[in-house]
Amino acid sequence: MGDWRSFKFTHEEEGVTYYEGKLYMIQETVGLLFTDISYDSNGCKEAAERSLGDECVLVYHIEKVIVNKVAKTGWSFKPGDKVYWDGVQGNPVSPVYRSGYYWIGIATEPAAELATTVEIDLKGDKATAGE
Repeated sequence: MGDWRSFKFTHEEEGVTYYEGKLYMIQETVGLLFTDISYDSNGCKEAAERSLGDECVLVYHIEKVIVNKVAKTGWSFKPGDKVYWDGVQGNPVSPVYRSGYYWIGIATEPAAELATTVEIDLKGDKATAGE
């Protein structure tokens, strides 16, 4: 069983929709949005989203989780590589540091350049602006 840590918060960004499984920064903490699971009449999981005033859960520490990654030539991950996030609500992670990016954890498995996801160890409570 992995180590997961979370907190509840109320969505306060007017005109911005949050989507389950994407990265968000709430105050000084980076994490993945998780919502209640709901299913359609065919038994398929419905897309979960939250808007202004909705209650949400941010999971900021996850031992191993798959997140969206920038699919770009030259941007692959090896286990142990630092994982960076640009701070834009809902954006994917990158193995390349740019000014203003946050260091939010490490890769726990390799991910090819054009892969759209990567498994990471997320430590959003220790997110650091910089390398």
